[in-house]
This record gives sequence, C-alpha cells and structure tokens, in this order.
Amino acid sequence: MAAITSEQVKNLRTQTGAGIMDCKSALNESSGDLAKAVEILRKKGLAGLAKRAGRAMKEGIVAVGTSPDGKAASFLEINCETDFVAKNPDVAGFAAALAGEMLSNASLEKPEESGEAKERLQALAMKTGENMQIRRGVVYHTGVDSAANFYIHSDNRKGALVEIGFDGDLAAARTELEGLARELAMQSVAMGPKYLRREDVPAEIVEKEREIYRAKMEKDEVDAKALAAETGKTHKPKPPEAVVKMLEGRVNKFFQEFCLLEQASIRDSKVTISQVVKNVSAKLGGNVTVKRFSCFIVGVE
Repeated sequence: MAAITSEQVKNLRTQTGAGIMDCKSALNESSGDLAKAVEILRKKGLAGLAKRAGRAMKEGIVAVGTSPDGKAASFLEINCETDFVAKNPDVAGFAAALAGEMLSNASLEKPEESGEAKERLQALAMKTGENMQIRRGVVYHTGVDSAANFYIHSDNRKGALVEIGFDGDLAAARTELEGLARELAMQSVAMGPKYLRREDVPAEIVEKEREIYRAKMEKDEVDAKALAAETGKTHKPKPPEAVVKMLEGRVNKFFQEFCLLEQASIRDSKVTISQVVKNVSAKLGGNVTVKRFSCFIVGVE
C-alpha cells in the first residue's frame, strides 16, 4: 500500500474538520480512498455525537431565506451547545444555505423532518464537535392576495416571519404591506406572542388559566378574611358578579399578553396591534389582515 501523503491528509481535514491522526488512520484504513475515509470518519463522528446526545442544546441561530420574486420566504432555527459554535461561520453558512434550499425543494420545507438535512447537519456537528439539531422550520408561499416579511435580531438568536393579506391592489400596496409585516415581526420578537388571535388559543389552555386565577382569588379571599379576624375588622366578601368580572378581566389580560393582535404596540403602548392593522387598512383603502406569523427564539418554546 502506498504511503499516505500530507496532501491527502490536508484534503481530508478540509472536508471533515477531523484531527490529523484521525485523518491518517482513516486514510490508512481506506487504503487512501478519500470518499471511504470520509465515511469512516463520519461513522466515528456520529458515534461520538450519540454519546453527547444528552448534552443540552440551549444555543443556536435563526436564519431566513427569500425568493427573488418575493413570493416565498423560509425560516428556520438550528440549535447547538455553545455560543462559540453558534457564531461559527460554517454554522451560519449552513443555515443560510438550507434556508435558501427550502424555498425550492418541497422535501426540505420541514427541515427538522428531512433525512437529507439531518445528515448534512450531522457532518457539520462532527466538524464542530458539538451536538446539533434542526429544531424547526417553515416556508411561507404567498399568493396574489398576500405579502410576507421578516425580522432577525442582531444576535441571530431570535426572529419572526409574518404574512399579511390584502383584498385590494397588492402591487400598489406591497411596500406598505411588507413594512407592516416587518413591524409585526419586530413586535413578535420583542413581546413573544404565542397565538395570532384569542380564537386560536386552545380551550383547555384558557380553562387552565381560569383555574389558576380562580385559585389565586380564593386564596386572596381566605387571606383577607383571616387578616380581618386578626385586626377585629368586619370582612365583606366580594359579590359573585364582581368575582366573575375580575376573573374575566384576568383572562383578558392573558389574551392581551399572548395574542399578537391584542398586544399593545411596542411603538405606541396606547394602540393595539389590531388597531395598527385597521389604520393601515384605512390608509390603503382595503381590508388588511394578518394571516399568520412564526416567531423563533432560541431556547424558548
């Protein structure tokens, strides 16, 4: 068998990021066959990653891609173990490339479910030496009645994608609609809504919130009664209708916190996002709607 050259070792290291001795060993095992050597190192790398599977992946980045015609946008989140790797140019490059490919390859529209995307990420994970995953991804295909835009924060750890519908002249209104979509994407990143409107909140979650607030109100009532007894004062329990009103007020506050359209605008706290949308509708002379949004924040559900 011919001796392994330094050039072969260099080429293998460039492709895999593995150490010199590992590259030499793999090349010797493959009799100098570069492709087989890569496979050998990948198998060893994957085994190593499996051992690290329990390590938390609390760091990462988000990335976005847009089609040249503006009719499609992709958005994804990749997780890793450390901020150091999250800032690695290779990780950013992989995320940007995958976001671009998601626009034209239907099999990649849910990259977290794509075997091809996972395999490519595992090769990168072997190179970085960390456990990595594609946590989630989405593609928006806009039609003749909608436009989309995004916002990625400067730390690349959080971003949002928003689609806006319009029943008027989309071409004439596109700039205004994309501006609104970007504003709502910034709102989402800043305030972290989980739902678009209150009707989207599952009934069981609303009922759970009622239970929590009801339990707290009952505890407050018991505490107030005990305090009155200690101080010799007369305790007057709240009327049932007042209790119901307070309970619904608490639930409404939940909607105002977690539903995008009910949140107060980060630009003007006196105006809700729903009113912001209505204002744009009046300006454009047509019905503007928020069709959907996706907000990805690393480390947050």
